[in-house]
Amino acid sequence: MLAEGNRRRRRTRRGSMSIELLFVLPILLAVLLGTVQFALWLSAQQQVTLASREGARVAATGGNLEQVNESVRLTLGDNRYANATVQSTLTDEFGAPIAPGQPVAVLVQLPAATVVPDLLVFVGITIRDQSLIAQTVMLKE
Repeated sequence: MLAEGNRRRRRTRRGSMSIELLFVLPILLAVLLGTVQFALWLSAQQQVTLASREGARVAATGGNLEQVNESVRLTLGDNRYANATVQSTLTDEFGAPIAPGQPVAVLVQLPAATVVPDLLVFVGITIRDQSLIAQTVMLKE
């Protein structure tokens, strides 16, 4: 009689553990995938920031628009970053080259979905319309 009661309790406990796992597993999966997506986002943002900084360095040392764009493309690297747009401010409002001592700016913008996987769609969070943006301003030498 006593052994039968223990068996019944074990079966009940096994069933409740399955139910608990069923509720907790999606939450743990979302936290894990969110952590991975956030790490990939930060890595891509650092790459875009570095590209902006390198482009601004070339612009500050007297580089032209083509040299700035080439520097940004080389810094971004592989084909995942091919969709990046680069906006450089190398001339004043009249179209004349910016004088030494004045600021030059390089802005790099990249659709996040091209470099970061959209891992949290199943919980309703998406990065489809987000962009990675970095702007660097330096004084022209």
